[in-house]
Amino acid sequence: MIRSIFVLVSLSIVSGCVGLAVGTYGKNEWARTEFSLGKERNQFSFEKRASPYSEVEIVEHWGSPDSVDQFEQCKVLIYKDGTSWAGAGAFIGVIPVPIAVPTGTYKNRFYLRNNAVVGLIQEYGEVDRAVGYTCGSNECAASSGEKVNEPEVDAKVAVTQWCAKSL
Repeated sequence: MIRSIFVLVSLSIVSGCVGLAVGTYGKNEWARTEFSLGKERNQFSFEKRASPYSEVEIVEHWGSPDSVDQFEQCKVLIYKDGTSWAGAGAFIGVIPVPIAVPTGTYKNRFYLRNNAVVGLIQEYGEVDRAVGYTCGSNECAASSGEKVNEPEVDAKVAVTQWCAKSL
């Protein structure tokens, strides 16, 4: 009996969450205008940056981009950042049960105008919708299928504003 309790407590500490829920998982985008690059590819720093990065500064920090594109008035530097996944999953007690498949690649996309970054779109994976009850990260919550963690700024709207033909 004591071993069982010890194992359950240990598992809950390892995962950091407990609950009963099912949800979907997929790719999301985060539009940012303020950020600071780390010295390694796809790493960011917590330092405050006063001026926008130039293309040369981005390459100095992260190396050559995986590809370069053009969107309206912006040059786009694209850095791949690992495999993206989509699917569903369940959280039963302290055990997460993922059912996901690879769907492509996460990317960091820098949008530049006149050789200065006007914005960054970061792709990342996150729970999209969930139904159930979970406790983790110092809070407990019930979910009833509504969209989880809606972004403050829609990435497509941000890119259109950053790169529009007239400012």
